[in-house]
Amino acid sequence: MKRATLAGVRISQGPVDWQVIQRRLNGCADIPLAGTWLDPDGRPGEVEARLVEENLGQPPASHLDWCAVASSPDHTWRHVFEGVPAGGPYRLETRLKIKDDNWRLAGDQIHHVGVGDLWLIAGDDNAVGFGGGMVDDPPEIGVHLFRRNETWTLASHPLHDTTGVRNSRFFTSGAVGHSPWLAFGRLIRRETGLPVGLLPVGQEGTSLDDWQAREEGEVTPALISLLAFLKLASSYRDYSSFSLLDGGPLFLPHPDDPPGTVAGLVWFQGNADCRRLGTANRYAATLTRFLETLRGLLSAPELPVVLCQLNRVIGVSRASESVLWGRVREAQRAALYDIARVAVIPTLDAGLSDGIHNSASGNLLIGQRAARAALGLVYGKSLPWRSPDFLAASLLPGKRDQLWLDFSQVAGELRPVAAELAALSVADVDGGAPIRKIQLQPPHRLLVTLNRELGEKPVISFSASHNPPLALVDSNNCPPLAFHQVAVEEAED
Repeated sequence: MKRATLAGVRISQGPVDWQVIQRRLNGCADIPLAGTWLDPDGRPGEVEARLVEENLGQPPASHLDWCAVASSPDHTWRHVFEGVPAGGPYRLETRLKIKDDNWRLAGDQIHHVGVGDLWLIAGDDNAVGFGGGMVDDPPEIGVHLFRRNETWTLASHPLHDTTGVRNSRFFTSGAVGHSPWLAFGRLIRRETGLPVGLLPVGQEGTSLDDWQAREEGEVTPALISLLAFLKLASSYRDYSSFSLLDGGPLFLPHPDDPPGTVAGLVWFQGNADCRRLGTANRYAATLTRFLETLRGLLSAPELPVVLCQLNRVIGVSRASESVLWGRVREAQRAALYDIARVAVIPTLDAGLSDGIHNSASGNLLIGQRAARAALGLVYGKSLPWRSPDFLAASLLPGKRDQLWLDFSQVAGELRPVAAELAALSVADVDGGAPIRKIQLQPPHRLLVTLNRELGEKPVISFSASHNPPLALVDSNNCPPLAFHQVAVEEAED
């Protein structure tokens, strides 16, 4: 039985249940619908449509209440709900008014549609989410998910479930678990009132080279998959071929349609690039090109990016490899200053489920921290959203065995969480300079005393190994961003 043969009003094209539609700059969206209608007795009729807030059953604006829509003699109709304000979830309703009769025939409805913000979630394993353990991280209406099988649903763990996956690049060989992004979406939803649509496009085991083309004009398979996924999530469904016998509606995006727009990108990646000196050393340049490429493909030159600085890992035995984690973290920290519209958050204090994947409780922490960064960077919320970061290191006048280390963006004051700040190291051209004493000078300064005087080209590092101990946090329990071999300035005269 084809839908068009049923009495009443049928929707043949429009959004799907649970879909989040990206709002425009004016905070609104236009939602198109199309379909057919049929009266079994052959009487003339008029299609009517409206859009209501599901919690109230009332339109958010008078122009979205019941109105006659444009119909054709062939019993087809089209309508656009114009200027739908950001909010929801909404319900789209249709009905058929029979001429000279007060009775209305039933019409199709679409449920749980939001007008809000779409967020891309990209990167490697920890973007996918393999967190284990128990944590309270429930679904919430208004935080919706475009799943790997290309259907919109209420967001719930595991977000990267590969059941019914259509794109082989989104198949995950490991057993997926908890990820940070439901907590991310829920906090944004609660602080802004906006529906949030999560678009998880992380790909297990990927290096940055997998995302960034080496040749001009080339688009990698990882990026192709990202763009296709976004296009599907931003498209409307074609219900015309839907049959009660053979399944559900299909997306029909036009091949020439742009991929769609999003509010921002969350990027969590880097483990694979710490395995080789070459990829670690050029991570900063590759990251810059990748974000420039993605922004160009999305026609969004100022696409906001929340970047998760690389987590810690267990089981790296070679010191020559351990230091590469510090180099990648430093490249990610540098993005704060080298790339516009980027926020960077630390993840080193998150617990692990195994040697490399963050635990469920750790992911909850990361998701909330990433959401606060987004609330400050994108939504202009007045809250402490920046993470503590290196400000300056300078030798004391006349003393080459003592230096000041200053941090910026500290909420409240720094405090130590370990008896010894083993995460801190100082070196020069002659090698490491052992630290004799560290004195905390509130609110955000350290006095570092060394066992020897520093020679030429002194540098300082913090949390630069593969598994550094937690050393400092601010009053919000947020640790400073890791940094690697940052120059120590000579004392001013």
